Amino acid sequence: MPSYRAILPIGDIRPGHHPEEVMDSAVAAVSSIATVEHTDIQILSNVPQIVVRFSLDDDGDAHFVADAMADAVSRVATTGPGRLLLRRGGRWVPR
Repeated sequence: MPSYRAILPIGDIRPGHHPEEVMDSAVAAVSSIATVEHTDIQILSNVPQIVVRFSLDDDGDAHFVADAMADAVSRVATTGPGRLLLRRGGRWVPR
């Protein structure tokens, strides 16, 4: 079963929401479609980004999962352009 990473830069939290809702909304969106394997928060060039690693049977649905995550998170925080990576041969490659 292929493994993916959906990575999404996070900006300001929207009024009426709390920081913990960012990851909670991401995990809820992904887990409704795929199996969540791991979550993380990283800082890249002083910009926080969430990482949700997931697996699913149908390779064609990976972009749908990443888009669902971005949509859910954008309701609680501003976001930047997301990235989707696929685990291939021990490396993470753009999907």
